[in-house]
This record gives sequence, structure tokens and C-alpha cells, in this order.
Amino acid sequence: MTGIDKVGSITVAVRDQDEALTWFTEKLGFRKTMDRPGPGMRFLAVCARHQPDLQIILAPWFPDLVGKNATAILHTSDCQGTYEELKARGVEFTESPQPRPFGLQAIFKDLYGNSYALLEVKGSPR
Repeated sequence: MTGIDKVGSITVAVRDQDEALTWFTEKLGFRKTMDRPGPGMRFLAVCARHQPDLQIILAPWFPDLVGKNATAILHTSDCQGTYEELKARGVEFTESPQPRPFGLQAIFKDLYGNSYALLEVKGSPR
């Protein structure tokens, strides 16, 4: 069967790519996967350390969408521990870890106000 095989990247609207790169790498522990200048733009992407095939493009070319991305769900095997680590790094949480029918979830915002759910799926191994 033909069709879509996988998602390769998602876009996060940012005001400043260097500022966003610092936040994603230093606060979340992501790593830079691509940094290519092009005509009138720079293609910059990061990824989670255990998922290099899904890139997050840090895109300043959507200024009207900065802070308006839909909530992204980021998986962790230890929501409470990751919450404490990220909070210590200065990540702003709007919801501490709370039990949900699907697992343990905390909500945080990036430096532009985009929302992220930190999720430990119920029954996931630690």
C-alpha cells in the first residue's frame, strides 16, 4: 500500500533562531541536527536525543504564529524526574505532574509561550 510512511519534521514558530536554539538545547537537552543558510533564510533544526529522525524546525518566517503552536506532546519515561530537572533549568511549567487516564502529565511553555505536554504514558517502563 502506498501512503505516508512517517513524519519527518514539525515547525515551531520562533522570533529569534539563536535564542530558540539556546533554549531548546540548554533547557530541554535537545541537539542541533541542521544549520544551513539559504537565500534570505536559515534552516535550523533540533531533535530529542532519542529521536533523531523527527526534527523540530525553528522557523522565524511565521512571525504571526510565534507563541501559537498547538500543544506538542513530548514523551518521557519519568515525568516527575524530568519535571524537576527542567524546572531547575528554568523551564516555566503551568501544570505540575498530574495523573491522567493515559499517564502522568505536566505542561510547560517555551520562551515564546508555545505549550508542551510532558507525558509519561501509563505502564511505560522506567
